[in-house]
Amino acid sequence: MKKPFRLLFPVLLVVMFYMISLSYVSANEKKYSVFSEATVKQAEITAFLLNVRTGPDISYPVISRLKKGQIVNVLGKFNDWYVVHLPDDSIGVISSKYTKAYTYNENILNNFEKDNSIPTSNTSNDSVSIKDKEKIMLEYINNERIKAGLNPYILDNELANLASIKAKDMAENNYFSHVSPIYGSPFEMMKQFGISYKVAGENIAGNSSVKNAHDSFMNSPGHKANILSKNYDKIGIGIAEDEKYGYIYVQIFKK
Repeated sequence: MKKPFRLLFPVLLVVMFYMISLSYVSANEKKYSVFSEATVKQAEITAFLLNVRTGPDISYPVISRLKKGQIVNVLGKFNDWYVVHLPDDSIGVISSKYTKAYTYNENILNNFEKDNSIPTSNTSNDSVSIKDKEKIMLEYINNERIKAGLNPYILDNELANLASIKAKDMAENNYFSHVSPIYGSPFEMMKQFGISYKVAGENIAGNSSVKNAHDSFMNSPGHKANILSKNYDKIGIGIAEDEKYGYIYVQIFKK
């Protein structure tokens, strides 16, 4: 019986200096607006064209426009405005009134992965140690980066340890999410372990083989963006055995 496949949309984390730099005093109202964490993590644009501004008010300059149906990562909010990460890796502010919460449809991706998976012998797969699997996954990732004209990621021991803990946490506590019931979000987990960063991201997947997991990441635009991002230079990879999926894979990126 084949193990199920699963992939969760990647998380993008941004350090507090981004958040602080977006605090402001409105030129018109002369009142302070407080940056806070948004309950919505991803937003889908519902307006035909939505202006992206430098601040949370229509008096701020327009720096870009988003089209209807586009998905953006939400980093935080100022009242009715979202601070978002744009496709060109810049940061902007949009009105939340013309968006809706985006729920990643994992079932579509799971079916795609099953149809496009590469058969792997269970015997050969199980004969490779966890550490060797992690090295193989790193090699796959860096090969992709080299093909794209990017520098290979540097393996960071602190991130590797964190990724391993996160993978084991998911396997042992029977959940599949970026948010751990023990450690919280990746942002909170990195803070608990004393890991500093400017920008950071996380990919997670459940799959029976390293090759299939890697292919699933590369077939998903969001996960692929983390793997080929110019914003990161270090990576940690953790893999843990799992009864449901075969293995849990965690990739943590930072700069």
